[in-house]
Amino acid sequence: MVVEIKSAVTIRPEMIELRRKMLGMSQKDLAQLVAVSQGTLSKIEQGLKPATDDQISSIAEALNCPIEFFMMSERLYGGPISANPMYRKKASVSMKVLDKLVAEVNVRIAHLRKLLQFVEFEPEYQLPYYDPEDYEENIEQIARNVRTAWHVPRGPIKNLVEVLERAGIIIIDCNMEDSGLSGLSYNLAGLPPLIFINQNQPVDRYRFTLAHELGHLVMHRAPTPEMEDEANAFAAELLMPASDIYNDLRNISIEKAAALKPFWRTSMAALFYRAKTLKAITVGQSDWIWRQMSIKRYKIDEPVKLDINGERPTLLNEIISHAKHELGYNQSELASIFNLFLPEVMRLYALEAQNNHLRLVN
Repeated sequence: MVVEIKSAVTIRPEMIELRRKMLGMSQKDLAQLVAVSQGTLSKIEQGLKPATDDQISSIAEALNCPIEFFMMSERLYGGPISANPMYRKKASVSMKVLDKLVAEVNVRIAHLRKLLQFVEFEPEYQLPYYDPEDYEENIEQIARNVRTAWHVPRGPIKNLVEVLERAGIIIIDCNMEDSGLSGLSYNLAGLPPLIFINQNQPVDRYRFTLAHELGHLVMHRAPTPEMEDEANAFAAELLMPASDIYNDLRNISIEKAAALKPFWRTSMAALFYRAKTLKAITVGQSDWIWRQMSIKRYKIDEPVKLDINGERPTLLNEIISHAKHELGYNQSELASIFNLFLPEVMRLYALEAQNNHLRLVN
């Protein structure tokens, strides 16, 4: 909804609410900062009451953004299907936390739409779609199909980020802090597939999250009660194919898992779960292993000395770098088209290009 006010300023009231949620600010707190009643602010956000010039300026100052932020015309999206409140497993994640993250995701999507006007993709592989019902819920076969379609060699995937970026998936590192969320994925019209991932997690968890979100992108167009279990099964088979890992998992121990972790680039915990799922160990062996993991406190934090080398996405950085170095945009100009102040843009985005997945639009 667009509301015309007596001044020359035209705003979208819902952008005030979006920015407020992005900052994790309550309506009551914002109302106090701009010296209006909460009822007045609520009506402004809902488009029921026009804001004065002074109110718009005060709101922009309180929310630390240019007034132009409230004029952005891009479509706004709700949470991804994997965050559907009816089915998501992480019930401890509050709606306030989810709203904050979804608001930031919307702003980043708006930025991407602007940046993608400058470039076009030539991904090596396409993102396939496999309906689990067509495979009689054989999720492992779907994961194998993806590996085959993308020509992934047998054994461990050494750099999962690179594999996904070759398929044109844009991975966006986000600071999800202590939200309890690991990642979110979107498959939107007019955009490449997107994965927003919590950068504040160990590399093994980061990789499993990427594989899990890829499972959602490949298999799910609508939320279902089974989707989280299916995405986990997909991730396990993608990263640890049964036919390749089974012998490694037979009679696995904590010591053996420690040796396998850097090879398979998955957590010790994931290796133990996989061993039990594939019946490479008995239920009794599994129970004993988990007792030992608890005693050693490895269920909370696995040994630092076993940490694996990181993988970080480069495609988004490359898009931004293309705008800077090929089209001549400086950082202040990027901040201007993003409708944010420069310090926030610098915090949100890295600006170095490393790979060459893009070409100029003719």
